[in-house]
Amino acid sequence: MTDLFREVEEDLRREQFSKLWDKYGLYLIGVAAGIVLIAAAVIGWRTWSYSQKVEASARFDEVTKQAESATPEEAAALFGGLAAEAPGGYETLARLREAAVLLEAGDHAAALAAYERVAAQSGAPAIMRGMARIKAAFILVDEASYDDMKARLQPLLDPSSPWRGNALELLALSAAKADAWQDVNENAQAIIDDPATPAGLRDRAHVLQALAAPYMPQSAAADAPASESTETAEEEAVEQGPDAQEETE
Repeated sequence: MTDLFREVEEDLRREQFSKLWDKYGLYLIGVAAGIVLIAAAVIGWRTWSYSQKVEASARFDEVTKQAESATPEEAAALFGGLAAEAPGGYETLARLREAAVLLEAGDHAAALAAYERVAAQSGAPAIMRGMARIKAAFILVDEASYDDMKARLQPLLDPSSPWRGNALELLALSAAKADAWQDVNENAQAIIDDPATPAGLRDRAHVLQALAAPYMPQSAAADAPASESTETAEEEAVEQGPDAQEETE
């Protein structure tokens, strides 16, 4: 009897499974096929992406070697052409190299445009965009207004920015050009107060403070000529009588 009940139970299970398969079998096949296709697509995309990066790396090395023996103008054209076709990070690297050789060639306008193009790339790493913004500001610091420089460098003044010190230095230089000596002193002091500031940058900040010192309000009394102080003391002594004169002498 036990075997009979077992056989009946197995028949019922097979019948139930058969009904479920007839009802949902095609859907299950479709889901399984979809999973296989998605997995194949992901693997294929990763393989293609890797091959593109390998190819871009080889192309970047090739262009870099060609640029070593080329004129700055020719090197800029090489890197510009690479930037137009390279994917992702290699486009950013090529654009930065293009800007550097354009600057070397004396074409400041074209170099500025290349740096600003990198700074505006939302997909580029933040540190690369920041560097491009600093490089562009270096080109403009002698020509742009102080307000323009503040607007350009504001995104880099966050304490977490690795370019904060460089941005403060450029703002101090621009402020000096605008005779905003209080701002020169404050920006230089912010550089000095940052414990992460490199020694060279800290030294330049001290120089900027020294340049600003004669124009600061608190320096006026300290810089007054000693002769004026002596004359004033002597005049007061004459007014107070012989005893005061003796003390002055």
